[in-house]
Amino acid sequence: MNAVVATPYSYLSCKQIMKDNLSEDDFGKQDFLNNGNYASHIFYKFKDLKKKTTITVYQVGEFWESDWKSKKPKQIFKSKFEYDKKDSIYSGGEEVTGKISSGYGVQNINGEYFQTTIFKANTGGTINDFHLIMDSKCEVVDKKNFNKLIKNGIN
Repeated sequence: MNAVVATPYSYLSCKQIMKDNLSEDDFGKQDFLNNGNYASHIFYKFKDLKKKTTITVYQVGEFWESDWKSKKPKQIFKSKFEYDKKDSIYSGGEEVTGKISSGYGVQNINGEYFQTTIFKANTGGTINDFHLIMDSKCEVVDKKNFNKLIKNGIN
């Protein structure tokens, strides 16, 4: 008799810490988007299969909102992410007709998860008008806590 063991979901809660603000437009150069600032919060749900897998991404507020912490999380992305075995990293993203581009990376290093988000938007000039790179170490949470966080937010 062969027993089939289902891979459990991994649930991550991650601060979005501004690493590099490369924005060319004044809109992206607001004080709350300065390097080192806590600019957003993101959640990931996925099965850590060590191969291509579907990852669901939830985000609190929007990057351009200074009052983002008061917002409720919403699902912003769900897609198959590629997996790079050499670097133990999942990566995925989307582009909307050259106007908005977002990319996500989730990496497992010795059992600890780290994430990077790259967001670009054209606000009237080029795709680099609003160009943010955020990263952080993530906290692994259980399903019950994850569901509470994506329902109620981080406040």
